[in-house]
Amino acid sequence: MTDSNKTYLFIDESGDPAFYASGNRSIVGTEGYKPLLLIGMIKLEDKKGIRNAILSFIDELKNDPLYNTLPCITNPKGWYLHASYDNLEVQIKFIDFLRKLDGFKFYCVIGRKRLDVFHKKHNKNETEFYFDLVYHLLKDRLNKEDTFYQVFLSARNKNTQHKLKQSIDNALKRDNKKRLNPLEISYNSEVVQSKDTPELSIVDYMLWVLQRYILKKDKRFYNVLESKFNLIIDLYDFDKYKAKGKSNYYTEKNRFVLENAEVFRTDGYV
Repeated sequence: MTDSNKTYLFIDESGDPAFYASGNRSIVGTEGYKPLLLIGMIKLEDKKGIRNAILSFIDELKNDPLYNTLPCITNPKGWYLHASYDNLEVQIKFIDFLRKLDGFKFYCVIGRKRLDVFHKKHNKNETEFYFDLVYHLLKDRLNKEDTFYQVFLSARNKNTQHKLKQSIDNALKRDNKKRLNPLEISYNSEVVQSKDTPELSIVDYMLWVLQRYILKKDKRFYNVLESKFNLIIDLYDFDKYKAKGKSNYYTEKNRFVLENAEVFRTDGYV
C-alpha cells in the first residue's frame, strides 16, 4: 500500500470526564468543575505537509522578537502550541494561520456532562464516558478498503491504547452492520503526547474555540474558523435528537449556533 493510500486521524480532548473526586465526593458545580468533555479529530492525507507548515509557524514565532519573549514561548518547561496556555498574541496568530490552512477536515463530539447519562450509560466510569465519545467520533470515518488508517490519540496514559482499539473496532462493527457489503478496514492505532505531535495543535485550538463559544458566549474566534468545522455532534442534546425536523448533527448545511442548541448547564442537569 503506497503512502498515497494512507489517511491520518489525530484525536484530542478539551475538558475532562470527571464528576467525582476521591471518596466519591461530587465536584459538580464547584470551582474548577468542567461541564463539558469535547473530543475532536482532524483527518489528514498530506501529514508531512501539514506537520511542516506547523513546525515552520513555530520556528517563525521563536525567531521573531515580537513573540519570542512571551511567557508561553519562554516557559522553562518548553513550549508547544496549546491554546489554554498560550498568550493571546499567539492564540490570535495561530487562529489566523488555521483559517488560511487547507488540507484537513475537523470532526467533534460535544459531551454534555449529565449525571443521569454518566450513571446509567457509563456506569459512573470516566473511561467509559471518554471512549464512548471517541466511538461516536469514529463512526463513519473509516470507510475505504483501499486506505490504511493511522489513528493517533493524545493521552498521558499509554494504558488507554487498548481502549482506543476497542473504540475503533466497535465503530467498524457498527458501520458494517449498516452496510449491504461489509468492508475490511485496515488500521493501526497509537497513543501519543501532544508536545511531540504538532498536528494535534489543530485539534486543540479548534476545540478551544468551540468551548470558548459555548461556555463564555465569545463567538469571535468561532466565527473565524466556523467553515473549518466539518461536523459537530452535540451528542446529549436530546431535544434535538428526538425532535422531528431537527438534528444534533451540525455540518456546513446546518451550522452549530448556540441559540439553537439546548441550553448548556453546569449543574450536571439534575
